[in-house]
Amino acid sequence: MRLSLYIAKMKNFIINILFPIKCLGCGIKDEILCDNCVKKIQLNERETCENITALFDYRDPLIKKAVWELKYHHKKYLGEKLGQLLYDSLIEEISDLKIEVPNRTIYVIPVPISHKRTKNRGYNQSFVIAKGFCNQASPGIFEIKDKIIIKKIDTEPQAKITNKKRRLKNIQGVFEIKSKDEVKGRTIIIIDDVTTTGGTIGEIMKVLKKAKAKNVFGFTVAH
Repeated sequence: MRLSLYIAKMKNFIINILFPIKCLGCGIKDEILCDNCVKKIQLNERETCENITALFDYRDPLIKKAVWELKYHHKKYLGEKLGQLLYDSLIEEISDLKIEVPNRTIYVIPVPISHKRTKNRGYNQSFVIAKGFCNQASPGIFEIKDKIIIKKIDTEPQAKITNKKRRLKNIQGVFEIKSKDEVKGRTIIIIDDVTTTGGTIGEIMKVLKKAKAKNVFGFTVAH
């Protein structure tokens, strides 16, 4: 165990030397998104679908760049930072949820992507965001459940579809639940990077509600 931890630390050390971390906004060293740049990102003020909350406005150039770098340029560590910011901004809402379910963990489900896309990208960006989100909280509050819901159909990427009706149709019936008994009576948070029409999270909500989940909410980085 100590050897593997040492190897991991050495690997990170070498990566930091070869590819030093700089703020995506201002270029300051050792910060992937510094506090000053985060404060300048436009918060989301546009209406989202029911029970879906988004932190930032996706039209802001910096947050759009952050999501793009996370999804397409292998900047995995950006996801954890975005997850931390998401948690910090929604801490009051989370506290209210915790009061409703004392002595029970809240399940956190990252929006799944297809096996093909996971293989090509190397990771699911929503899972990385969810990990940063959960790690920011005290132990025992959240439990990531990334195997309960699967994407059974490899659809066309939502970002490539501009028509709202087509986007909603594209995502219909593509998610499947693996363990209905596990979600029955549970409070669940779905985590994603961006919501536009709410179709993706909405479809997962339908599946979870059908399996008798008690409460289901969607938290996203941007809208």
